[in-house]
Amino acid sequence: MTETVNQQRHRGLKQVFAVSIGLFLVFLDSTVVNIAIPNIIDDYKIDLSKASWIINGFVLTLAVLLVTLGKMADMFGRVRTFLWGVIIFTVSSFLCGIAPSADLLIIFRVLQGIGGAMVIPTSMMLVRTAVPPEKIGLAMGIWGAVGAMAVAIGPSLGGLITEYIHWRWVFYINVPIVLLAFPFIFLAIRVRNEPIHKFKLDPLGILLMSLSLFFLTYAILQGEEIGWTSYKIFLYFVISVVSGALFLFVETRVKNPLLDFSIFKNRLYVSGLVSNFLSGILLMGTLILLPLFLIKVKEFSTLEASFVITSLSGVMLIVAPITGRAIDKIGYLIPMLIGYITIIVGFSLLINIDVNVSVLKLILFLAILGTGLGIIMITSVTVCTATVSQTQISLSSGIFATVRSVGGAIGVALFVSLTLSFLNHYSANVVDEGVTIIKESDIPKKLKDSIQKVLMKQRDTFFEEKNNNRVLELDEESKQLLAKNIEKEALAKIPKGTSMSPEMQKKIEEQVKQQLINIDKNIANIKKQIEDISKEYVAKSMAKAFFSGIILCFLSSLSLPFLSKKFSLSHSREVDI
Repeated sequence: MTETVNQQRHRGLKQVFAVSIGLFLVFLDSTVVNIAIPNIIDDYKIDLSKASWIINGFVLTLAVLLVTLGKMADMFGRVRTFLWGVIIFTVSSFLCGIAPSADLLIIFRVLQGIGGAMVIPTSMMLVRTAVPPEKIGLAMGIWGAVGAMAVAIGPSLGGLITEYIHWRWVFYINVPIVLLAFPFIFLAIRVRNEPIHKFKLDPLGILLMSLSLFFLTYAILQGEEIGWTSYKIFLYFVISVVSGALFLFVETRVKNPLLDFSIFKNRLYVSGLVSNFLSGILLMGTLILLPLFLIKVKEFSTLEASFVITSLSGVMLIVAPITGRAIDKIGYLIPMLIGYITIIVGFSLLINIDVNVSVLKLILFLAILGTGLGIIMITSVTVCTATVSQTQISLSSGIFATVRSVGGAIGVALFVSLTLSFLNHYSANVVDEGVTIIKESDIPKKLKDSIQKVLMKQRDTFFEEKNNNRVLELDEESKQLLAKNIEKEALAKIPKGTSMSPEMQKKIEEQVKQQLINIDKNIANIKKQIEDISKEYVAKSMAKAFFSGIILCFLSSLSLPFLSKKFSLSHSREVDI
């Protein structure tokens, strides 16, 4: 019996929701794990460098495999690839939870990345084909809202799980979600009569593209740790460029290329990619700085910080479906313009944050920024899926997801590098102001000179973790030496020939004790003042880093004319043909 229009629409929306559950799992895992890293380090007794691979292993695998697995979905079936991706992701999540060592955890995170790389592009394809063209905006809005919800609750959920249960449950949590949702997913997505395209893979193209993406992403992830000017980072970028150039050379000469470069002649698609790349940079760059600002500057707990951050990603949940409906009615250009303007307003507010910014103001600023990011994220994904032909949907989805992933990695590297660069610039200011405070303090001159001397050595490196204001911490040996000097000065004031009575000895001991207490108080006060100064400069450095968001928005906006009615109508005719 033929389905009515309403039945088709209902079935299509069920498929959209079902597919979005898989996306929810992958996006949740991209934010929920980060907050558990300190606990993982303590349990496995590993350093931060090795722990970073728990994140990097997942990110690198996604970046390298998204295009390839998106293309292969046409060979094996999009639904089958999606379902197997969910299964692989869930099983590897359980394995991550029971991992007895950090090495095995990293291996299982790579396996998670493989599952995620199967889920993300196929979820875009299945949403795109589930509804009629006039409802693609709404469908992508729902898809984006679910993804935004995962990003929104990830930090808070990770904080709650880590603090009140155990970090292993940030991985286990995926298992019950899938067990409950899988029957609905399986029934909502039709496997029968799925079109499968037979074509030969391009193994050399896959290898070269994977090498290029791996070394590009790896160089970006490791740049700050190793040093952007080191020969290793330079070598990684060279390998990436050479591999990329060879990939382009091979792809233009093989019969069945991995990439159909004609897709980049589509100006609408290219414009959507640019905005997608921008949203990846700005979202992940902002999310890496916000916890540092809230915890280090505002002195929030991890859990408190995660709830504030939710105002950025949580508002996307509201904006996404509204944006999708608007796109269906008015097209791409106006929503994208509104998104860009809102982002610029959000960053214009964030560049003025300081130590004293109120929580309510910060939540408002983040909500405005989140609104803009939500709008361009949904608009870009709709543009990149709705304006390509059915034969290019797999490729377009893989490229889209890869560009977002690489953009996120660049965003983290860019915002962190800019912040550290500004902090190095301000290091001398903090030390000079600290020396002035020490000179005006009421502590013994020898101690003043000693502290000033050590502090001046940190004039160019004050914000390095190894320093951290520890020069103002008095150890037991220093206290004993100081006590002897104070006692010696007290004894020097006693007239020669005066016999030392027990009462006089006790009085001197009390004087020494009181002076040590006063010195401790003065040092604590000095430390507090220097810490307050350093927080001001940390906030100022982050605010300057946020200014890069405004610059990037203006540069990316150069692609917006491609979304004009003239180009849209022209392309619509091409797709219809």
